[in-house]
Amino acid sequence: MSQRKPILMISTCGTSLLTNKADKNTQSLLRNKANFAADDLSLDQKNVIDARIAECKSRLINAETLLIKELSAELNGLFAYYEDQLSSRPQDQHFLIHTDTYLGVQTAQILEEFLRSRNLNVERITFPNLRTDTLQNFQGSIIELINWSEKTFPGYHESKYHIVFNLTGGFKSIQGWMQTLGMFYADEIVYIFESSQELLRIPRIPVDIDNGMLNVVKQHTNLFRKLYPRGTTCKLSEVKGIHEAFFYQLNDEAELSPWGNLVWERLRKCIYSEKLLEPPTNCIHYSENFMKSANSLSKNRIMKLNERIDDLAYYLRTNKNLNRLDFKQLKGNPKPPSTHECDAWSNDGAWRIFAHFDDKQLVLDDICEGLH
Repeated sequence: MSQRKPILMISTCGTSLLTNKADKNTQSLLRNKANFAADDLSLDQKNVIDARIAECKSRLINAETLLIKELSAELNGLFAYYEDQLSSRPQDQHFLIHTDTYLGVQTAQILEEFLRSRNLNVERITFPNLRTDTLQNFQGSIIELINWSEKTFPGYHESKYHIVFNLTGGFKSIQGWMQTLGMFYADEIVYIFESSQELLRIPRIPVDIDNGMLNVVKQHTNLFRKLYPRGTTCKLSEVKGIHEAFFYQLNDEAELSPWGNLVWERLRKCIYSEKLLEPPTNCIHYSENFMKSANSLSKNRIMKLNERIDDLAYYLRTNKNLNRLDFKQLKGNPKPPSTHECDAWSNDGAWRIFAHFDDKQLVLDDICEGLH
């Protein structure tokens, strides 16, 4: 391997370490309980599984390279990528993406300990309900994975990392989404080809959101804003006429699908940077002074401002005051007619949004540096 850039290696993790070379009864138990949390297992089941975990951990630590490859699909992919010199690049960063299950956590912990024993930088990554027992659980956790990806990978690209998705291990349903995410974020995707030891390397295929999708999102920006963050729903009638791939149905309501969330994450910053958007709810009103101040801002600050206005709308709808918002009442009367303030952004000076309530409507009065 001649790669000189530092590498960010993302490996999807399954339970091959536990199932490979296990007897038939143990294999059957492991596969049947793959989506179970620890509390869901009976004492006898957990005892059998824990004995198998201890056995695999001991055998992995003392194994030769050839046996290690046979025991773990994830490590097989890593050894193939690093040409059996796994400890040759201690500067690289490894993420292990695993299910939110007892077997998933335990397997990833063993792999983490093994990689750390080779002086590698390792972090385990999972999300609540990342499992394949129900579609609703799975889709919700995939949206969390998408949000994490959008927040994580661009920074590594900016730091000149070479991003690799190692999809040799893991469950097919998760691998399918990682393949999709890899088209947006990875410099290459790697697998072990079939049952051989040959590494299949898929270079980055440039993928972008086309103008058709951009136009759909722009036409329905307020709806996408309303359905963000995850878990927010709308009436099914509100998404009528929009392609069903963007949403999934929950009885008579709709929620952003993982694909809809990915498209929104990719386009949101671009749309938010263009101009001050209309209030996402009738409960928020812009004063003339606020609009004048906002329209003089740079694109990056306009983007932040639109995001904070979304947070304000979310607060007014749910009474959840996000840490990045910090909506609170002013002490005394330092900036009339404003009675409340919240964060706009914290970098390059702590700017605040000042507002007051007019009946049930929040009027945004101004945006400027915080009071001293």
